[in-house]
Amino acid sequence: MNMNNFFDGGGGIAGGPITWFRSLPPVTRIWFGSTLVVTALANLEVIQWTDLDLTHLYDVIGKGGGGSNNSSSIIFGRLEAWRLITCFLYVGKFGWNSIVNLHLLTQISSRYETMGPICTRRRILLGEAPQEPQQQRSNNNNINSPYYPKGETSDYAFTLLFGMTGIILSQFYLLPYILSPSFFNTTFHYYRFFHRHLTFYILYIWSKHYPQHNVNLFGAVMPAAYLPYAYLVMGYAMNHGEVVPMDMVHGMLVGHLYYYLACVVPIVLGRRGRVAMMIWTPVVLIDFCDWLEGRRRVIDVGGSTTDDNGGDIEPIVVDTEGVIGG
Repeated sequence: MNMNNFFDGGGGIAGGPITWFRSLPPVTRIWFGSTLVVTALANLEVIQWTDLDLTHLYDVIGKGGGGSNNSSSIIFGRLEAWRLITCFLYVGKFGWNSIVNLHLLTQISSRYETMGPICTRRRILLGEAPQEPQQQRSNNNNINSPYYPKGETSDYAFTLLFGMTGIILSQFYLLPYILSPSFFNTTFHYYRFFHRHLTFYILYIWSKHYPQHNVNLFGAVMPAAYLPYAYLVMGYAMNHGEVVPMDMVHGMLVGHLYYYLACVVPIVLGRRGRVAMMIWTPVVLIDFCDWLEGRRRVIDVGGSTTDDNGGDIEPIVVDTEGVIGG
């Protein structure tokens, strides 16, 4: 048997796992691949899950001790910065829950990335601003937006970095002070991994950016705007109505913060004749993603999109339909 054909399915659209994996958009492919590898290594006990979690930021410098006394993190002063990443990449022991989490990750992330993430790349104006405002439409049709019209890979990468940072900081420095001790200890304190936080962070942003897009959740058709809350109700029901799925809530709250800063603030200030940005994609990240994809920097000249040599670049239009969760 030709093992390449077995795994790759002959290269067709409905081919094997490798064909499907290669069909994923770049950020989703890296996120899913990293999650699958880390989870598999932990389940095979090649690495210990106690060396992947994050119970406190002291774990990064080895003071926290990780999840057990057998963890190598009890060595104070040993830098373990990987915990800031691996705490988002472990979905638990292999089983039904891990399969569902991986499915949600790929479905939600690939849909958001393919349909077009929110753009937070600042415009680079080489001359005066264009006179026709319709050429300036960007996030949520904001004619005064300081961002480019269409999101790209670097914008999605920045979205994930913003979410990871926001989730970690709010987990350790905000939520303990706004939640009651009893509520906090029983529902939130023991989160060591934040994969579902990050997944529902992206889901919330996608639902706000494409609120009228119809989705099918296990046979129920609804606008995307209601999808995060439908999952929240389902999670609450699966816990027998006793525990609020705070990982979902936490991710959605950080997602709301991102959406507010990226879309709402420019609109409000734009109506007042001001152009302001609270967040933006770093140029270093833009250049790095463009380099990975073999592209050159896109600059704005009088409202038109050009490459470094002044040639026009045609936009890529993606039409997507399908089912999430069904």
